[in-house]
Amino acid sequence: MSYLKEKATAFLMSRIGKTARVITTENITDSLLAITLHTPDLAKWRSCQHLKFETGKGHYRDYTLAHWNEANKQGTLLIDAGHEGAGSNWARLLRPGQALLYAGPGGGIHQPTAAAHLVCLGDASAIGHFSSLFHRKGTQQQLYTLISHKQPLPLKILDMPVDTTAGYIAGVERWLLQQPFPMSDTTFYVAGNIPLVVQIRKLIKRLGAQQIKAQGFWE
Repeated sequence: MSYLKEKATAFLMSRIGKTARVITTENITDSLLAITLHTPDLAKWRSCQHLKFETGKGHYRDYTLAHWNEANKQGTLLIDAGHEGAGSNWARLLRPGQALLYAGPGGGIHQPTAAAHLVCLGDASAIGHFSSLFHRKGTQQQLYTLISHKQPLPLKILDMPVDTTAGYIAGVERWLLQQPFPMSDTTFYVAGNIPLVVQIRKLIKRLGAQQIKAQGFWE
């Protein structure tokens, strides 16, 4: 983050920042963390909205609300902490009772369409994004998630069914060719690492996808 952007973000956080409190932290895998927060000032939630957190002095990261409970004002973040960085280090050190400064929600351009099939493709950094879609989809819609990851993930994360491939783009293609998705009634959501998103988008266009919603998070 550039110096000027850091200063602008710090000023914005000082003016509109809100406080959340950590309720629980859970290791879903060695690197995937589920952080449940009490966010009393959060009024509304849409799919794929993120909160901006201060993860250190001059460091800010956006994390998608994977799930939101309106009744008790609790939200869950799914954070991929399998690499070194300000966000990962911050997430690994969170403890119940800790107060966090955040701004938002923001974003939310990805919403469930009216298609019968919603297909989510990406890496571990996109699991919260996809979970958010899962919890807002229609009861008759089917949502499928494939995560490119070096280790197998649980078959369900926050109730969302999850498949894993260690084969990167080749693994994604193999999985897609085994699925009988009707392209005219399927929306594809692609998210995560930007080069991966670009390659998956090219792949599914080649396979005949008609509705694609893509969002890159990092390089």
